[in-house]
Amino acid sequence: MEQESSTKFDAMSGPADWRSLQHHESVEQIDLLIRTAHLIRVALNQSFSQLEINEVRYSALKVIDSVTEAGCSQSELARKLGQSESNICTLIERMEGDQLVIRRQSQKDRRKRVLEVTEQGAQLLERVKTFHGIVSQRLLASLSADQRRQLNGMLQSLLKTAHIQRSQRETVKTFPDTDGPFPFQGTPAA
Repeated sequence: MEQESSTKFDAMSGPADWRSLQHHESVEQIDLLIRTAHLIRVALNQSFSQLEINEVRYSALKVIDSVTEAGCSQSELARKLGQSESNICTLIERMEGDQLVIRRQSQKDRRKRVLEVTEQGAQLLERVKTFHGIVSQRLLASLSADQRRQLNGMLQSLLKTAHIQRSQRETVKTFPDTDGPFPFQGTPAA
């Protein structure tokens, strides 16, 4: 009976009741991942706050800085950060006001404007990377080099799957609205 229930869940053919999923190994693993990610985020945000920057601004600076050749458009930044273009527009306006980024005309396409990290933004990014590195080393200190490589591979696989599901909106298709504790309605949160 348990084998049949597990097979139904694995095949994603529609579990009969959300309560049967509560103790499923996959649910427990994702819950553990979420709790771990939350604690890591808290540790990083504490170090970021010392530099008067938040996680979103750090991520934006990092993406913009990595796209150096043609410049980074706001739509590309929104896509890479998994945010709406309107949210990114507001973020960029604020970061521009704080002199962390500038918008300039694209050299490849004069109709477009691209984002560029300012000297002040680049200096801040380097300081944040240093803090981030220290916190990251402390958090991963209990793992061997082999465990770190394995973790990296597993996280890359999980991230790829999450991106695919998000782009295909399988979450909504797979789990129709239910009477469970977390009914899916409309588009999943970003």
